Amino acid sequence: MNTPTKRMLIRFCSIGLLFGASINTIQATALNNDYGKQLSKVRLTDNTQLSYQDFIEQARVTGLSIAVVDDFKVVFSETAGLKESGTQHKIDSNTAFSTASISKPVTATVVMMLAEQGKLNLDVPVSTYLKRWTMPESDFTKDNPITLRQLLSHTAGMSQGGFADFHLGDDIPTLVESLNGQKLPRYKTPISVEFEPETKWNYSGGGYVIVQVAIEDLTGKPLAQLAEEMLFTPLNMQHTTMYQNDQAKFLTNVAKVHDLDQQVIRDGIPICPQVAPSGMWSTPLDMAKFTIEYQKALAGKPTEVISTWVAQQTTEVQTLKVTGGWSAGWMRFEAQGNLDWFSHGGSNTGTGGHVMATMQDGKGIMLFINATTQTRNPAITMLIDSVIKNLQWTQPFVPSQQLLPKGQGDKMIGRYLSPFDQIVNITQEQNKLIYHNPLQIGGGQFSGELHYLKDNRFALDAHANVLGLELNPVDNQVYLTLFRTGTSLKDHAMRKLQQGEQLPFEVAENQGVEQSIKAYSVWKKQYPASRLLSSNALNNAGYMALAKKDFQAAINYLSVYGALYPDDANAFDSLAEAYMTKGDIQLAVDNYKKSLGLNADNQNAKDMLKKLNAEKAL
Repeated sequence: MNTPTKRMLIRFCSIGLLFGASINTIQATALNNDYGKQLSKVRLTDNTQLSYQDFIEQARVTGLSIAVVDDFKVVFSETAGLKESGTQHKIDSNTAFSTASISKPVTATVVMMLAEQGKLNLDVPVSTYLKRWTMPESDFTKDNPITLRQLLSHTAGMSQGGFADFHLGDDIPTLVESLNGQKLPRYKTPISVEFEPETKWNYSGGGYVIVQVAIEDLTGKPLAQLAEEMLFTPLNMQHTTMYQNDQAKFLTNVAKVHDLDQQVIRDGIPICPQVAPSGMWSTPLDMAKFTIEYQKALAGKPTEVISTWVAQQTTEVQTLKVTGGWSAGWMRFEAQGNLDWFSHGGSNTGTGGHVMATMQDGKGIMLFINATTQTRNPAITMLIDSVIKNLQWTQPFVPSQQLLPKGQGDKMIGRYLSPFDQIVNITQEQNKLIYHNPLQIGGGQFSGELHYLKDNRFALDAHANVLGLELNPVDNQVYLTLFRTGTSLKDHAMRKLQQGEQLPFEVAENQGVEQSIKAYSVWKKQYPASRLLSSNALNNAGYMALAKKDFQAAINYLSVYGALYPDDANAFDSLAEAYMTKGDIQLAVDNYKKSLGLNADNQNAKDMLKKLNAEKAL
């Protein structure tokens, strides 16, 4: 069975203005200057220009709200579309959206401010501050207890990546129940430690829940109150809250969540009891106030709330692993226009956005869209690209004058396995080294020239890190390695594949069921923690192939899913759908029956068996 979640691929008034100025005044000012002319239309990749209303209709999203910052002030804002489809309730500049994971840098800021006040230490065991709940015991943490800084940077090794949304009337878990794996649609076991802290990176919303419990236990106040008192009120963020729909202080002007058909999901207002990782509601203009305060602090300008120390601590890159850059609160891998950004994306069911601001010069883009991921993420990417292109926010890349040493280019040429289990190619084309990545975090493909710097280091246009080849002492194999200029950080990011080596998904794409199962089984023995082996990855791959009508590849992936997870009813439900779509009715029936045998409550299998048996009887 394929759900919207399972179909997703991986892979978001300024302080410089008077606090008393109204939002409407800000908007009117912005739209009467050159920025208004430059940003009044959305520029697509083919240079077609659309109004924002035409854009949302073409992108199949219900509504959007965007703000643009330059030179530490809001210079443009725009809204389009509806808060709720089928109504006349238009989104306005005060309409708040569920920001999802953009809550994380706000939580991190509160933690840093408490640290600055001397109320906590970022680098002592987080268990020091926990009263309601106890950290799980683990051999991974016997000699290296988990700290707040590690939790904030996703280097603590915790499980529970993200959480399902709840709505009014649901049995909503408390924070402690959430950490104990209770009342959670996505998890049946308590949060756990999966690796030794700081040895890897793993996105963990559950880690942020631990942070929330710690600071609430320490201060005696809920996070929603702390954020309101420490950030939202002093920054005049009047349309931002971490209170939820079942609480008195929740907002009234909100954008409801929508599915792929632009229909409101349930009551349209998700409740996120895990407030720290995903419970904030806000507007682009309010997020502009927040990020401008950060930018001023980083620039050493006077600020009202966020100090230079807090801004530096929260944006300092902690790790390059997996993503290419993450701090204790912010994503630090984006480099659109060859600018250095701190940013964060957010994705709850049917809503989300992106917030990004430069480390220097006070530029920023804040936007939210109340649509599902499949349509929302491409729209977000197009809007960001449009702003950067229209405002010419591009710092030209100046290549080094150093000559590439003889033979160095030949060493770089080859295939590499990316952290997202995609094949990255480096080829030579017209005496240039070209880097091809089929999937970057956030989606989209990338191809660009590698520019030689020195000492086996290469720069890549619009990428935050430099690259080089290194031997990894862990397995004595060559890796494409990431380095961050100005730091000692590095990451053996991508193993260079041997000549003729085939990855299991290549077998699944080109051979049969038996060969595919064998390839994945061998891979499991060699790399038991590989993302390629997860049930979600296999299910996604199967449905991707099915969407392309590559029935054999779909059947291969989903057969592997069933072979690796023989007790998972969903594996055989998905395989049955693949056979049914191909037209092999008997095998579809056989697999729906197998799924039903594993899960007698699988209503989809019951319905499909009834339908298929009726068709066979005709």
